[in-house]
Amino acid sequence: MKILFVVQTIDFIDPIGMMLMSALAKRKGHYTHLAVISRENLLDRIARLKPDIVAYSASTGEHKYYIEANKAVKASFPHIFTIMGGAHTTFYPECINESTLDAVCMGEGDEAFPELLEALEKGQDISRIWNIITRSGQRNGLRPLREDLDSLPFPDRELFYTTTEMGRFPLKSFMASRGCPYPCTYCFNHAFRKLYRGMGKLVRRHSVDYVVEEVAQVKRRYRLDVVKFYDDIFAYRVDDWLEDFAKKYKREIGLPFHCLTRADLMTEDVAKLLKEAGCFSISMSIEAGNPHFRNEVLKRNMTDEQIIRAFHICRKSGIKTFSNNIIGLPYATIQNEIETLDLNLKCKVSYAEFPIFHPYPRTELGDFCIEKRIWEGNYAQLHMSYMNRSPLSCFAEKAKAVQKNLSELGLLVIWFPFLRNLVVKRLIYRPHTRFFLWAYVLAKAYLVRKRVYPVKLKVGDVARLFRKTFSLETFKHSDEQPLIDKGSPRRSSQYQEL
Repeated sequence: MKILFVVQTIDFIDPIGMMLMSALAKRKGHYTHLAVISRENLLDRIARLKPDIVAYSASTGEHKYYIEANKAVKASFPHIFTIMGGAHTTFYPECINESTLDAVCMGEGDEAFPELLEALEKGQDISRIWNIITRSGQRNGLRPLREDLDSLPFPDRELFYTTTEMGRFPLKSFMASRGCPYPCTYCFNHAFRKLYRGMGKLVRRHSVDYVVEEVAQVKRRYRLDVVKFYDDIFAYRVDDWLEDFAKKYKREIGLPFHCLTRADLMTEDVAKLLKEAGCFSISMSIEAGNPHFRNEVLKRNMTDEQIIRAFHICRKSGIKTFSNNIIGLPYATIQNEIETLDLNLKCKVSYAEFPIFHPYPRTELGDFCIEKRIWEGNYAQLHMSYMNRSPLSCFAEKAKAVQKNLSELGLLVIWFPFLRNLVVKRLIYRPHTRFFLWAYVLAKAYLVRKRVYPVKLKVGDVARLFRKTFSLETFKHSDEQPLIDKGSPRRSSQYQEL
């Protein structure tokens, strides 16, 4: 069977889930192809390729592009089977009723997707496959979580690397584990834990040998300057796995890497081992400078002192730091937002992002917004990017404008702390100008290369990367424009290949 995987655009992060589904399909003898909506006419591509299946994977906000695209696909090719998986369908499978999709995948699709392909190929009934929900609405439940991650094939990176610029891009992402045990209210992980309660171990790891060999294979075939481990939490503590990884990664890969953890897990021993392994930068979320919002609203459960100490440990160990934060939490004041910026300054973070809160399905904080009637629960109205204006009605438009300004200018303050008073006392209250976006993109383009991902670029590469970054960030910070015109997917100038 021929499967056409469809993405809306090409970003800087490897879509590992889709790559894995492609690898699983190929393992069963199927053929996989890729289409990028923003770069080609999807209907023309389907007419030439004649796929049996069109498949999407979506986060909330992004999903609406695929739902609209699928309307055009089914109108022109009603015989083609279409399916969507990903975070959105896992936590809001009801979206199938708002679409022309034939099925959605709920939860992990490692076993469900290959079983679905086999059933379709043999003309069998698919309505009884676990994790698969069809238009009949029948839910057969979820199969237990896969614990032996090493039994999975390596993700099919060829699907993207040979057909787009991703193969030439010097940063590539990998996953060494799955799952997160923490209850953060804005994140899907606590909802995932409820969904799979009693169905297997939530946090699972690949073996060190699997991880190192996957990176080594990519290094041999494609350009690779910096490795990004995209696990929710890469390092919990110094344990046998981390010690073995540090030794083998340093010896067999020898490239700088970036990873994620929590500030309350960071110790001098963890930092020392990561640094010895080759860790160049690490991401730890602060989220909110105000303790009430951080611990009562977000359930982060850590003190200012723990956070400041964690960033100090990394700085002392020679590891650059990346701080994640959230602007526009329900009922937060502008002073609360400034507290977040100030805690980042106290931590002396190397780099920081200040996205604006968006309520996602089945998350505790998302449900809170619906219960308080400060958001109506229409996921189709959410922007694809959380770098856009707040969707919450508890904020006046003036407050939303200030939040947006701070989300863009906050990084400039991290770069040049002496600008703090100018930004928080004056600039964030000014009408938004293109200068704010330019300042953000310039700061991001420079600091990401110097303080997060130390990729090696020629002058021409730098220019192309900046243009791509500016194009993507312009979209993320602007009102979305429809990508469907008269029933046919069309190119968006915001996303044209550079």
